[in-house]
Amino acid sequence: MGKFFGKVLHILATILGSIFNFLINLMNVITMMFESIRQLLLLIFVFGCSTFFFFPVIALAIPRKWWTVIFIILIIPILGPKFISMLKYGNYTLTEWMYDRADSLITGKKVGYESLSDYSNKYKYEREQARRWQAEQEARARQEEMNRRFEEMFRGFTYTNYNQGNWQSYNQEGYSQGYGQSRDIGFKEKYEKSCDTLELDYNTDIYQVKLNYRKLAKKYHPDINKDPNATEKFQEVNDAYEFLTEENINKYKTNYR
Repeated sequence: MGKFFGKVLHILATILGSIFNFLINLMNVITMMFESIRQLLLLIFVFGCSTFFFFPVIALAIPRKWWTVIFIILIIPILGPKFISMLKYGNYTLTEWMYDRADSLITGKKVGYESLSDYSNKYKYEREQARRWQAEQEARARQEEMNRRFEEMFRGFTYTNYNQGNWQSYNQEGYSQGYGQSRDIGFKEKYEKSCDTLELDYNTDIYQVKLNYRKLAKKYHPDINKDPNATEKFQEVNDAYEFLTEENINKYKTNYR
């Protein structure tokens, strides 16, 4: 009986995750569309103010009911990202909890945390870690750009910089970087193939990776799926999940987006 309810809960988690993903994608489209309209309105506003006499004419010509529409257009690009963030939070917290409860019922072993608040704390912690990593990457990129400009200005000199275990040397022939600026050969192709395997958008995040992996691993697990190709597909899903670490996701977004 426990396995039956576990499978039902797993199906419900998959459906709920699909609904969340639909809403997230929809809000992304709406936010981008209204952001474009907002930029156009701001351009008209700036142009009207620059001509002084022209702007009052535009303002008086707009019916009052349209000012409500304009307000909505201006506010959605601001509130949209916050709403998307809330949807991602709910998607991860609820579906992850449901998947773990389903696995506990199916296997008879405790999986995951006890309460939703534990999953919430885990989500917040991982988000904070991702934010710090991104800040470090941006700081490193700025340092690399400063070093590049320095090298262009003083190409004839020899310069050595040692920073947190990373070294860079410059001379008349050019420069080399200890932590490397070149991109890994084949990384982009492997990343995109892994996203395709897990049915993910290339601009994904680690939370969606985990959710899709759970869904597909359950779908293609050899003990459940009797298709002859299920074992091979299950291995592909596992390989893709192992490759799509938070570090590789951020690396792709930094270098290829």
